[in-house]
Amino acid sequence: MNNKTHNKKRNAGLLYEFLVRTISSALVEGNQRKSAASLRILKRHFRPGTELYREFRLINSLIKTTVSSTSTASSIISEARGAACTYDMAVLDRQKSLLIKHINYALKDENFYDQQINEYKMYATVQMLLNNWRTPSKDKDIGRLADYENQLNNWLVSEKVNHDDHVIAEDSSGTSRLLMKVMTKKLNEKYSGMLTESQKSLVKSYVFSTVNDDPEIIRGKLAEIRDDLMRKISMHESSFSENRYISNKLTEAKDRLITENFESINDDTITRFMLYTKLSSELDSEE
Repeated sequence: MNNKTHNKKRNAGLLYEFLVRTISSALVEGNQRKSAASLRILKRHFRPGTELYREFRLINSLIKTTVSSTSTASSIISEARGAACTYDMAVLDRQKSLLIKHINYALKDENFYDQQINEYKMYATVQMLLNNWRTPSKDKDIGRLADYENQLNNWLVSEKVNHDDHVIAEDSSGTSRLLMKVMTKKLNEKYSGMLTESQKSLVKSYVFSTVNDDPEIIRGKLAEIRDDLMRKISMHESSFSENRYISNKLTEAKDRLITENFESINDDTITRFMLYTKLSSELDSEE
């Protein structure tokens, strides 16, 4: 890669961000296949111990860190310079190429690399700085290198804006928190009040369960909704005994709830339970 130009497709920090945002937006849009495929890519390629993960962590720490003095910032830059030069560049380049190939093949999303990232310019600056640090001394552009380091120094001492959709941690639980934040924001933007709080809570549980590969989270939520609605239907059946239409609908809902099986949970299951939560809210309004 030419160290004088920035290639966003080979920027470990941006690739991670692009994947996280793709996962969250796909979940909100109900595209389970795409969200699952993106999550598999992220987990497979950003594994602890890989050169790609090491570079991601380095970039991420430089983007997220805030210090109180320029001298501390200079020390951090010096440490980062030393770390960046210890990577096996042949392995790192190969891992980036495999990641890009996997993204292009599995997602087939022409807009994947064009997603908006709040700190895009700083991600580019940090990647260019890493590239220049690794350049042989005889080929270094000292002026350019000094400019990049000065930009990073100023960034490290600057106050960071706490964007709700821009909190990255380095472990799986941190990734989950990020996805939840992004999903919540996108959910609110997409539906703009169309969903009740109960429905939003259900979707959040589904997302969290999916991201953490823990079906017990969503099973517990669905069981809670089922049991609560069963109780409400039992309380209201007598009130609608003379209204055959409503009475039949309540009976149908109760029979359906009894047969719900939580062994295999998918988008259709969540859609049904979205309707159940709506019915539950309607019954609440009758009290």
